[in-house]
Amino acid sequence: MRFAADAAVGKLGRYMRSAGFDTLCQHQSRHEDFFDTIDGKRVILTRTRLLKSRFKNRPLVFIRDNDPLQQMMQVVRELNLGVGDVNPFSRCLACNEVILQVDRDAVTGRVPAYVWHRHHTFHICRKCGRIYWAGSHHDRMCKRLAAIFQQKEKTHDY
Repeated sequence: MRFAADAAVGKLGRYMRSAGFDTLCQHQSRHEDFFDTIDGKRVILTRTRLLKSRFKNRPLVFIRDNDPLQQMMQVVRELNLGVGDVNPFSRCLACNEVILQVDRDAVTGRVPAYVWHRHHTFHICRKCGRIYWAGSHHDRMCKRLAAIFQQKEKTHDY
């Protein structure tokens, strides 16, 4: 499933990328007609009523909450996403490209020395060159994702 997030839900867009969803973010686009230029099969994530009415014939989730965690929970519930749909930390948070694991030696001198000594697995974005490793943010996001899917299971109608 692929998404496009408006500027009002920018943090949700980053959460979706962290979970491994292909998510374009309006705040990163230079196009004023951002939603007119994207693939019509992408699910639009918005808090803007004008977009909701303008794109009523396209897949869209109208986000009701201000909190990004609650927003993601809404998307998971409404689209019936499951744990099997996520692929955490597989996309670049900056440009949305798939990141690839690289040999540790390939990042020597490109990450802080203490990071290089402490971590053994690194990923890189071939498009923008950003380097990723499992720091404290990794654990926090894993806990957030677990909470989202546990909450979904608690509220699921059987």
